[in-house]
Amino acid sequence: MIEREELVDMLHKVKQFNRLPRDAVSAIINAGHTKRYNSGQFIFHAEDPCSGMFVLINGQVDLCIEGPEGQISILATLSPVIMFNEVAVLDGGPNPISAIATTDIIVWHISYTQFQKILLDIPKVGIALLTILAKRNRLLISHYDDLSFRTVQSRLAKHLIDISEGGTLPIDRSQHPVKTIAARIVTGPEAVSRTLKVLKLDNLITCTRQEITIKDLKRLQNLARMDF
Repeated sequence: MIEREELVDMLHKVKQFNRLPRDAVSAIINAGHTKRYNSGQFIFHAEDPCSGMFVLINGQVDLCIEGPEGQISILATLSPVIMFNEVAVLDGGPNPISAIATTDIIVWHISYTQFQKILLDIPKVGIALLTILAKRNRLLISHYDDLSFRTVQSRLAKHLIDISEGGTLPIDRSQHPVKTIAARIVTGPEAVSRTLKVLKLDNLITCTRQEITIKDLKRLQNLARMDF
């Protein structure tokens, strides 16, 4: 169980709240409550009625889009302490994306109605949201550019560079299975497996059942920049 003062400290780290006095953060906490979700559990689905706003306190969450046949494309992975589902509580519309707990998590949750009261009482919260929403919008535009102008090979090369921290670390395949990689670069698992084999045959990577290691970073970087 999270103590109240500890929760105040955590929410005070959220960008939307970090310039508010502690008593204001405490009042915001009173308007919501903490919830727990198990690993693999959906927190909410896209297009469902507004589920309210959440702050991730502990664990990890994937924000994603669900395809018509159940396939999942991961837009972002969140770590504490961060707010999510802001758009729905601003306009009261359906959730624009889905959220899945990738570990056991604890969140603080507030309903649309209660959050609207917070915005009226503490306008600074709404102003702070504008910066966060602008940043998220830029991220989505970048994601759209990747899908529009990069091949699967190029997207995979870029992703491998990112998760290996610029080619400095081996990629643990138990932490980054083919299915998860496919969800992140918006393609099928079979396409990822085929492309990994091609990259291996071209001596760009070494690939075993346990890990992937970048062998030729410069060539992989060149491939990642193949936008057309």
